[in-house]
Amino acid sequence: MYASDGLIPGTITLLDKKEVGGNTNASDEIKNLFDNNKVFDYPKPTSLLKNLIDRIVVDGDMILDYFSGSASTADAVMQLANEAKYKNLHYIMVQIPEKIYEMVDGVETPLQKKAAVAAFNMGFRTIDQIGMERIIRAAAKIHEENPETTADLGFRHYTLAEPSGTTLDKLEQFSPDDNGLVIANAILEDFGVPTVLTTWLVRDGYGFAAPVEIVDFAGYTGYYMGNHLYLIAQDLRNEAVAAIVEKYETDSSFTPENVVMFGYSFTWTEMESLKTNLARLKCTEKNLRINFDIRY
Repeated sequence: MYASDGLIPGTITLLDKKEVGGNTNASDEIKNLFDNNKVFDYPKPTSLLKNLIDRIVVDGDMILDYFSGSASTADAVMQLANEAKYKNLHYIMVQIPEKIYEMVDGVETPLQKKAAVAAFNMGFRTIDQIGMERIIRAAAKIHEENPETTADLGFRHYTLAEPSGTTLDKLEQFSPDDNGLVIANAILEDFGVPTVLTTWLVRDGYGFAAPVEIVDFAGYTGYYMGNHLYLIAQDLRNEAVAAIVEKYETDSSFTPENVVMFGYSFTWTEMESLKTNLARLKCTEKNLRINFDIRY
């Protein structure tokens, strides 16, 4: 209803405000976490979010907030995860790095809002920074009040970035060297191992927070998760190949049936060497038939 239509704006709700809270409660929560500073306008009360989330989720669900703001949803999910009925409740928060300042005569100046000024004076420059700090402080508060808690109170921070034109050119022009001796493109230097690994883990259904095991193969680093062994970095020497085969043969808990290799990093000779040596596992007690997945 709009005041311009001659109607008085009002609120219609089926929820009990005494139970779910309101703007005042939400502001008090922010201030209690940020040393009595209100660093965000119009946050949502965690009591309301907990009430709504609790109505629809089951243990093991992932709650997505695509406009995270001060990360009230993350705070609410962590509080719920600390309750007995939930053992595996997680969240994904999405927030663009929206600036809380503007440049005035070459100087960073906070936007003319009380919350922006308070946040700026505490050292924050973007909304996502406020949200991450809230998660850290809220987690510490939950742990302090519940020292025996087993809830997952940590988080991982991912950012999105556009690939450069140079990187796209390298991807388009890449061709594996026919003689199997030279890797000419520095694709991995542009993307980085964590980006490649995370992309694959999500693609293979392990998610963003998979507990990946880092394995040392005679100085070469591999990544083991579930049914996959990921090999990303360059320079897969004979010693590393031998160490991988030995790991398969001697470690009963090491049974990845899929070996995923970053095609930009390996010569044909290196890939064939690993394939040939692992092929004999079909005739061992493990009776493994390794599937090789070369990804670009």
